[in-house]
Amino acid sequence: MLNLFEIMQQAQGGNAYNNLANQFGIGPDQAQKAVEALLPAFSMGLQQQTQSMEGWQNLLGSLGQAQGAAEFFDSDGDGIPDHLDNDSQNALGAMFGTPETTQAVAAQAAQFAGLPASMMQQMLPVIASMVMGGLFKGAMNNGLGGLLGQMMQGGAAGGMPGGLGSVLGGMFGQQMAPQQPQMGGMGGMLGNILGSFFGGRAPEAPPPPQDPMAAGLDMLKGMFQTGQEVQNTQVDALQQIFRQITQR
Repeated sequence: MLNLFEIMQQAQGGNAYNNLANQFGIGPDQAQKAVEALLPAFSMGLQQQTQSMEGWQNLLGSLGQAQGAAEFFDSDGDGIPDHLDNDSQNALGAMFGTPETTQAVAAQAAQFAGLPASMMQQMLPVIASMVMGGLFKGAMNNGLGGLLGQMMQGGAAGGMPGGLGSVLGGMFGQQMAPQQPQMGGMGGMLGNILGSFFGGRAPEAPPPPQDPMAAGLDMLKGMFQTGQEVQNTQVDALQQIFRQITQR
């Protein structure tokens, strides 16, 4: 399963760093440094979105509409397409939630990468679109197309598909677990007989298999890992940014 670092290594046929360098007039090493400055923020933002039902819904809705970002991920990098503006805003919203967080992340990443903040502000949505496009392709390649398809069908109307809504509701305790049927009559007698064979208690039922949608969400969440070692100072700075935003 891909992580964010591997996604960027594969973006645009493996030429993403060179393409970014050409587009913004910097060296490939500087472009890679910019990406490496942003990946921990993307990872932290994506994982924070999974901490709430609303965040998951927004994230899956953005992924479900990321076909344009996926095309940009697969492109040759010859310029930035006109449609990228909307795609990049969806990507940034899915990762950071608010424009304030996006601006703070860009400023912090600029310091880490040694680039002007104004340039990082321009690079941030482009890189975010590549990442979102890579996540979309990774989800499709891992058999999660049905999950994203349901979000595309339900998200357009601002709703949540029933099956997915039930899974997310269960994850965050917003739905009551179904009551177990009471065993009585012949069923109760059978339970007593079986209990005598197992030390006075009925054998425990095997745990139910994990819902495919829940398994899909777990798989998708695994793709949000940065994929490389991150300096503690950078982690601390990003945690402070997200902490300040959530406390408002």
